[in-house]
Amino acid sequence: MPATMTEQTAAEYFKSKLRFETTPHQLKADLEKGGVHVIDVRDRESYQEEHIPGAQNIPLEELSGNLRNLPKDKTMVTYCWNLTCALATKAALQLAEKGYKVQELVGGIEEWKKKDFPVERKAS
Repeated sequence: MPATMTEQTAAEYFKSKLRFETTPHQLKADLEKGGVHVIDVRDRESYQEEHIPGAQNIPLEELSGNLRNLPKDKTMVTYCWNLTCALATKAALQLAEKGYKVQELVGGIEEWKKKDFPVERKAS
């Protein structure tokens, strides 16, 4: 029985979703191997409070002005606060439109911390 247009559309959507999203576990493995460049698109104060080790802070509103400083040979992984934050999605779209390989960290730093993965914090 042939798939309907709706089934085909759903299948394509989920294939794309899996290709362009990453989980905390997968990101941790990718960071250990290299080949990814993590971008925290939250505001500077939030980044200074805590961030994923090795992440570069580029607030979303500054992203377009910093594209020339990003490596084209690595996959950009964007993240923000949590699952309801759309900043990482907007950043990923902007990067994809400029030809970067890109993924979004599902659940942002909140999910990263729930897995007890390390964060860098501001010295007190």
